[in-house]
Amino acid sequence: MMPLFPPVPVAIWLVEASTLLSPKSWILIDAGTDDSSSKEAILQGVKSKLSSAGGRLKVILLTHGHKDHTGALTRLLQTYPDAKVVYHEDEEPFISGGGQYSDLEGDHWVYNLARQALPPSHFATNTSLLPSSEAIKLQGSFGDLSTYISWLPKDFLKYYAVPGHTPGMVAFYHKPTKSVIAGDSFMHISAWFPVSNKRSIVPGNPAGPVTQSLKRTKESQQTLAAIPDARTYFSSHDAHVGFSAEKFRKFVSSSSE
Repeated sequence: MMPLFPPVPVAIWLVEASTLLSPKSWILIDAGTDDSSSKEAILQGVKSKLSSAGGRLKVILLTHGHKDHTGALTRLLQTYPDAKVVYHEDEEPFISGGGQYSDLEGDHWVYNLARQALPPSHFATNTSLLPSSEAIKLQGSFGDLSTYISWLPKDFLKYYAVPGHTPGMVAFYHKPTKSVIAGDSFMHISAWFPVSNKRSIVPGNPAGPVTQSLKRTKESQQTLAAIPDARTYFSSHDAHVGFSAEKFRKFVSSSSE
């Protein structure tokens, strides 16, 4: 069967979070796509980095539950069974609770048409990735990861609830590098399409067929743009590999007009 859309690469991030209380500790943000070759590549990439740099994978942060962000989670937990999985409580139904994104009504016609026209597998998620009781669930619209992970220093990683693409998506702010990991709050994927204008290196909105609420997406983009000392914004689907705060804020300002 041919895919309905071209395959789009998705980024994951390994973040060193070593402290005196927890030396050589690593955090993985997202767990990649669900095809077998990608799962193996992700696992081998993580193993290779930890083997060369030393240390343990202690935490897996999930921006949201779409299968291109959770695909290798089971394989990773088989290899690193002590790693804690963290996601926002509003995303729990789609990761551990048996819910499906296709059951959600959207606020724009592209998403609602896709719900009716596309096969269920397009929206399907593996809602038995791990028991809910084994996950750490973030709460509220903003917070510090050290509240939930005791060995993390304060102000090292912060989270922001950024609903829209999904109800419980979160973004992460890595203060040491002033970097925002925005999940699918925005995208830059045009360079992967042969008919695109590859000179147009600007952020864009996430894919409409899998974005439940464009209104909330734009509100979440404004939330991220307001992070005062952020320097670079990274999307999970980004051929350009990061945008300056100036360029991201310009995009947010123009798209909200």
